[in-house]
Amino acid sequence: MNALADAAYYTDVYKGAEVYDDLDVLLDRASDTVRQHTIYRLDDISKLPEFMQENIKKAVCAQVEYVNANGGLDWLNSNGAATFSIGKFSMSGGSSGGASAASQTASPTMLAYLEAVGLLYRGGGAL
Repeated sequence: MNALADAAYYTDVYKGAEVYDDLDVLLDRASDTVRQHTIYRLDDISKLPEFMQENIKKAVCAQVEYVNANGGLDWLNSNGAATFSIGKFSMSGGSSGGASAASQTASPTMLAYLEAVGLLYRGGGAL
């Protein structure tokens, strides 16, 4: 599947934070995350109203920024888990408190964009 937003949209319209490497890969991964959170209801967004298309593209861009700010593809591929120690202090990230790996790597801003247009609804029906 193609990315739901492209590099030109990210840099020229969304004006996202600079991504030095892997912008196209991050856009693909972010699009996958958006599709996962919308229960794979999104295929051809050009059929949707303009305001929904814009929110979907912004959601993808927000997810790119979030992943990039948290360590990029390495962080994403580790499902957000991190462990480090300083002296006797040790901290471990990852699945704690029952949170799924998907929710740990999801940008709150991405979720807000999708929620604003009803795309996080889990009930019946499809777009």
